[in-house]
Amino acid sequence: MNKAVSVYFISAFSISAFSISALSVAGVAEASANASVELNATNIQSAYNDSADTVATATSVSESDAVSSSLQALLSDMKQFRAGFDQTVVDAQQNIVHEAQGTLTMTRPNKLRWETTFPDETLLVADGEAVWNVDTFVEQVTVISQSNAIKDNPIVLLTSTDEATWSKFSISQMSSGVSANNTASDINNVRALQSYQITPKDEGGQIVTLTLTFNQDDELASLNMLDAQQQTSTLVFNNIETRFPVPADTFSVDIPDSFIVDDQR
Repeated sequence: MNKAVSVYFISAFSISAFSISALSVAGVAEASANASVELNATNIQSAYNDSADTVATATSVSESDAVSSSLQALLSDMKQFRAGFDQTVVDAQQNIVHEAQGTLTMTRPNKLRWETTFPDETLLVADGEAVWNVDTFVEQVTVISQSNAIKDNPIVLLTSTDEATWSKFSISQMSSGVSANNTASDINNVRALQSYQITPKDEGGQIVTLTLTFNQDDELASLNMLDAQQQTSTLVFNNIETRFPVPADTFSVDIPDSFIVDDQR
C-alpha cells in the first residue's frame, strides 16, 4: 500500500491559504477616531474611543458567534455524509506531491471512514473511541486514541457536537463565490458557495487552517487543509449523499489473524 494518503489523513487527525476574518471592525474604530479629531477635544476623543473599542469588541464577538452558529447549523444537518472524492496535495511551491481518489463516510457524532481506491487501496476508520489505520501492504494495523488524535485539530468539527470542542477554534466566513456548469449563461445554473475557515486558537498543531465549502444545497462540496509543513490538501467531493442506510460494520475493522496490531492507545 502507498502510505502517502493514509499517513497524511492520519496527520489531519493529528495523526493531514486563506486568512479572512468574520467581520473587520477597523473601519468603525477609524471613523470614531476621525470624529474625535474633528471635535478637537482630547477628553471627548478618549471617551469616544473607549466606547468604540467596547462596541467593536462586542460586535466582533457577536459576529464570531453568529458565524460559528451558522457553520454548526450546516453541519448538524449533515448527520450523515458519504461521497466520492478527488484529493490533491501540493507543497509550499504548489508542486503536486500526491493525488488520490476514494470515498469518505461520516456520521455524527465522531465517526469517520476513509477509503482510497487510487493509486492504492487504503483504509482508515475512526469509530468514536480509536482511529484504526490498516496497512495491507505490510499487514499491520496501527491503533491510536481518537481523543488524542484530533485534539486541537479543526477536522474534529466535522463530526463533533460538543460545545467545549467548538470553543477551541476561531471560525470566519469567507467571501461567497459562485460555480457554474457548462450552461453558466443561464442564471438558474449558477450556484452560490459558502466557505468557512476554521483556525485552532492554540498554535502548534498539525493543521493550521481547515476551509469548508458548501454548495447551494448546503452540502459539503470541498475541504481544504493547510498543514504545519505548508502542504495543502484539497478534497473535492462528488456523488454526495446525506441520507443512506449505515451498515453495522461501517465503522469497524476486521483484522486478519496474520496482521500485526500496533496498539498505541
